[in-house]
Amino acid sequence: MPIGLLTRNEAAQLSGASPAAINKAIEQRVVAIRSVQRATLIDARDVGAIMFFAGLQFGLPVKEKRRVSRWLRTAEAGAETSLGEALVVRKTPVLDGATKAALRYAELKDRFLEVNPERQGGEPVIRGTRIPIRGLAKQIEAGESIEVLRREYDYLDEDAFEFAVQWAKANPRRGRPTARRTVGSAVEPAGRRAAIERRRREMSAKA
Repeated sequence: MPIGLLTRNEAAQLSGASPAAINKAIEQRVVAIRSVQRATLIDARDVGAIMFFAGLQFGLPVKEKRRVSRWLRTAEAGAETSLGEALVVRKTPVLDGATKAALRYAELKDRFLEVNPERQGGEPVIRGTRIPIRGLAKQIEAGESIEVLRREYDYLDEDAFEFAVQWAKANPRRGRPTARRTVGSAVEPAGRRAAIERRRREMSAKA
């Protein structure tokens, strides 16, 4: 079975850990990583470990962190392991559930994510279609019911809707939005406002 791989943002979204915690886990080699096209990807089986260390109230030596991470990767829910004589680590149902959710997400991503420069200008789409993933997620988040979407996209696997929402949350569009100012009920883009002010100055100078 192929290993599911996650980006840093996806690992943070699924584990609830901060980006700083993710980066620390990578730097300490507490999680298994793989380099793909210059991107550092994380083994989805390590999401439970990321969640565990992010919630830990005390520090552990890096060597012990690595051992616990390897153990959590394959341990069953409820299993225990000892750290010395006074400390026991238990894989709780919450950690087990987070790992299973991460593996499912990785499987859905492998099934549905397609990025093709010749399709929709390289915008990520549902594999085999022209449906932008962010656009589908936006419809769902705006309140469109799954029943309506099923009718509109009757050729889509139902799992695609679940994946679209998860992927869009973990992969927000890059770039800073244009600054805007609200005037009464109107919303005026900052770029347009600057052009208007410049034109006013030019008119005043001519007068």
